[in-house]
Amino acid sequence: MAERILLVDDDIDTLRLVGLMLQRQGFEVQVASNGPQALTMAKAESPDLIVLDVMMPEMDGYEVARNLRADPTTGEIPIIMFTAKAEVDDKVAGFEAGVDDYLTKPTQPRELIAHIRAVLARASKRTASLGPADGRGHLVAVIAARGGLGVTSVALNLGITLREQTKKEVIVAEYRPGQGTIALELGYQNSESLNHLLKRKAHEISTSEVEGALTSHPLGTRMLLASYQPSDSQLAAAVANFEAITRHLAHLARYVIIDLGSSLTPVAGKLCKFCDEIILVIEPVPQTVIHTKALVNDLFNLGIGEGKITPVLVNRVRSGVQLSWSQVQDQLGLNIAVIFTPAPELAFQAATKNVPIVLQQKDSLTTQQYTQLAEKITQRSK
Repeated sequence: MAERILLVDDDIDTLRLVGLMLQRQGFEVQVASNGPQALTMAKAESPDLIVLDVMMPEMDGYEVARNLRADPTTGEIPIIMFTAKAEVDDKVAGFEAGVDDYLTKPTQPRELIAHIRAVLARASKRTASLGPADGRGHLVAVIAARGGLGVTSVALNLGITLREQTKKEVIVAEYRPGQGTIALELGYQNSESLNHLLKRKAHEISTSEVEGALTSHPLGTRMLLASYQPSDSQLAAAVANFEAITRHLAHLARYVIIDLGSSLTPVAGKLCKFCDEIILVIEPVPQTVIHTKALVNDLFNLGIGEGKITPVLVNRVRSGVQLSWSQVQDQLGLNIAVIFTPAPELAFQAATKNVPIVLQQKDSLTTQQYTQLAEKITQRSK
């Protein structure tokens, strides 16, 4: 995924010229023309680096830098101060405000690029040294090529199992407005939290607001629940909101499991590139395997490599007419990570009691299979 740079300057020509130059170097560029706008966007978008001017109306660059450093959600974002103020006292003030580098205008484009790459490299090493528990959480998308394959069930039970196995913070996010099922399955009354976030302007969504929208399960897993009101499906097109929500969730838990539902929607396509791992739910039916193979090819075309895709095979009925796991694996061209065997009676009992299937019978084969999947994820996230 391209590194994201927030360019902050009140000069429109600078935003246009420098922004174009950065885009040509492969960066994703966002712009802000004043300090308050920069602070709002930094919180909402969590850029990889901020290039910040000093002389701006309303709030100068020094004050912006101090505000960024004072906020836990933006405090670790690298900052390069890029300004015409070249006096030693100006540079000292910049470093005292918390910037990582100071570069004066005018400068050669290659010099600015060199500074940006150097600061990003240092930030990457610093993040790596912190370890997973102190950095961004491990994001896992769960998706299928077609509906009705149990994507939500996999996401929910995987989240519960990860919490039980690791004792780390786990969030399950149901990104299916108008099609939510977790609230119904677990007996929760309120499933409007996701709707509220999707109706906001994306840049106004904050980490604290996202955290406040989460519902806690008694065992500790937190959930962002989707509405089951069909008319709310119109909110599914809010790509920028989903992206902002995901970036905030990534800093709220060690593991974030995202239920993307079926098909490669604009939201799914965007978030699959952002996630660390993709759980691909398949059933052993010829038409579904063909459909899933097409989805895999689409993911490849987005630049998502085979190493990020984890196929799981869900057998929902006992039938000799279905494909074997080896046939599915051969046709798909990917190794099946886990095979879920049919458990209709167990699923019915769990639904009747409003509990996840892995908690209905903790020593069941299904629970063991989810434990196997959870162990694979924890190994990859180390």
